[in-house]
Amino acid sequence: MSGDLNNLSNLWQELKRRKVVRVITVYAASAFMILELVDIISEPFGLPEWTVKFVVIFLVIGLIISVLLSWIYDIHPGKGIIKTKSTDNAEEQDPVTSNSWKIISYISFAVIVALIVLNIIPRIFQPDGLTNPDKSIAVLPFRNLSNDSNQAYFCDGIREEILNHLNKIEAFSVRSRTSTDQYRNTAKTITAIGEELNVNYILEGSIGLESNQLKIWVQLINAKTDEHIWSDDIIYEKHQVFTIQSEIAKSIAKKLKVILSPEEIQKIEKKPTADPDAYQAYMRGRYYIHQPHYTQKNWNLAIQYFQHAVEIDSGFALAYGELASAHALFRYLRWDLSESRLKKADEAAAIALEFGSELPEVHLKLGYYHLYAYRDHKQMETHWEIAEKGLPNNIELLKAKGYNYESLGKWEEYIKIFQKAIEISPNDAELHSDLGNGFWFSRRYSEAEDAINKSITLNPDAQWPYFSKAANMWVWKGPNKSSRSALQHLDVEYEWYLWGWYLQEIGEGNFNAALDLLADTSVLWGVNNKMWAIPKPLLAAFIYQHLNDNELALKEFNKAVAILEKKVIEVPDDPRYHNSLGLAYAGISLKELAIKEVKRAEELLPLSVDALYGIPAVMDLAIAYTMIGEFDLALDQIEYLLSFPNFLSTVWFEWDIRFSPLKTHPRFEELIVLSQ
Repeated sequence: MSGDLNNLSNLWQELKRRKVVRVITVYAASAFMILELVDIISEPFGLPEWTVKFVVIFLVIGLIISVLLSWIYDIHPGKGIIKTKSTDNAEEQDPVTSNSWKIISYISFAVIVALIVLNIIPRIFQPDGLTNPDKSIAVLPFRNLSNDSNQAYFCDGIREEILNHLNKIEAFSVRSRTSTDQYRNTAKTITAIGEELNVNYILEGSIGLESNQLKIWVQLINAKTDEHIWSDDIIYEKHQVFTIQSEIAKSIAKKLKVILSPEEIQKIEKKPTADPDAYQAYMRGRYYIHQPHYTQKNWNLAIQYFQHAVEIDSGFALAYGELASAHALFRYLRWDLSESRLKKADEAAAIALEFGSELPEVHLKLGYYHLYAYRDHKQMETHWEIAEKGLPNNIELLKAKGYNYESLGKWEEYIKIFQKAIEISPNDAELHSDLGNGFWFSRRYSEAEDAINKSITLNPDAQWPYFSKAANMWVWKGPNKSSRSALQHLDVEYEWYLWGWYLQEIGEGNFNAALDLLADTSVLWGVNNKMWAIPKPLLAAFIYQHLNDNELALKEFNKAVAILEKKVIEVPDDPRYHNSLGLAYAGISLKELAIKEVKRAEELLPLSVDALYGIPAVMDLAIAYTMIGEFDLALDQIEYLLSFPNFLSTVWFEWDIRFSPLKTHPRFEELIVLSQ
């Protein structure tokens, strides 16, 4: 041990004798000053991102060379640079005057200490959480300064693409578009918004579009201190829209000292299309698919603009990806099950892949296409794995994975993925709504209500959270004042409006109110949503049957049969119409046909293919068996539905009038007791 210490002591003495320690001290001070200077002048002189890296590497190489040279050579007064003699001959070497070296060493040491102090002290006194802050950022909705209110799509499009560019930078944690939409016209302070979104930085701005000129103003703000970090106020030509988005993203990265990799720079600077008009049509389409009311009208408008975009630029891969996903969505939501719609989705998907195989955004949309058009989980996951490599921490991708778990019935995984998404983007109302669905289907009703209430607080204009709040209550405690209050927020044209109020009224025993609802001509056909298609006569027939008005019930059942037989011919592959036709046949005592039709619905969309949308066929089979008096077979289906997580419960089966004949059956009572 003592020998090792002696060796270290001898080495230290030799380093000092050869002036190596002094050289390192002076070099370190000089290197500190050079790095500080480069950092100061890099922005004003527009130095590239790799400048600091290059200087660091250059200085490290220089240090190694300086240490080697100082070990081998020495500066001798009167003799200049001479080779340093070994320890044995050191006494023969004339001593070097060391005053100048000492002064330089002392100054260098003082410089190092000063620079360290100047860098550390400000960080010590920063507010909590700002030492080495993470690069979490939110992009607020841009203000539209144009006289034309129709240009709102342009402001939203520019903002969304800036957000997408930031998402391509791995160092950033970017809040989703939907989490910041609530601040469109807010009076809240930046610090308050930053605290709510749990971000350290916020980008806000405004856009004025007049003729062919764009006036852009943006500023980056420290959300913790309200300090303005960077701002820009410039005028672009309209055709420079791509330059705007990429330059803003790169400026933010530079200001937050994020060094972009060549791959990230390439992703940011890549233009989606060479034609600004095609891009404007694309932005208009994106604007409509992001509207808060998820309506067929908005999606039709979106498809029109995406189609216009590809007509202008036949190689516009992003627009083709959107078309593939949108056409497939029409099939998924049962808006259009025609072969022509599927063909449009297939053709758009093929072209999107041909021109955009390297674009992660295209693969994100193609994953949705395979889910919506074919429920092909293997192909869907393949595309989303590719997308994930280019879109780190992307909220849309996390949501997509969640929807995959939904169709597979993997509710625990579904819940975890949306909890993770909420950690990244805590104020995204849609994420809280989706999380609420997961809790509801997992029969964790209290947690579901909390999540849904959070979603409503964040976005009180959205429709689905109000319906899901009511539905969660129906399976938890039954129809009551709370569920009624939630339904009062639904618009009459909303696709779940009639079904929601019908179930609420019959659940509370308000049968005249339910019949009045069906007589309302503002709702023309009946229930028509992605899970059920039930004409008004069939809904009325259920009520009359429950009230033992067999004459009126039979009349309405026959009306329903006439409507649904036509529908089944028109759309033979839609399981919803087969379900309803089976129940209508049961109402007129065509028992074999009733069971055949409902089982046909099961064949078209079995639970093994979709664990959520396959539920109505199993439920309707239980209703059909109940209507034709096969109570044990009906109870078999109910017992099966209670054996795995879904949106039904024993509470539902107790108040739904279609299951009333089962209530006196001993096995039904046993099921209720065992499931409580």
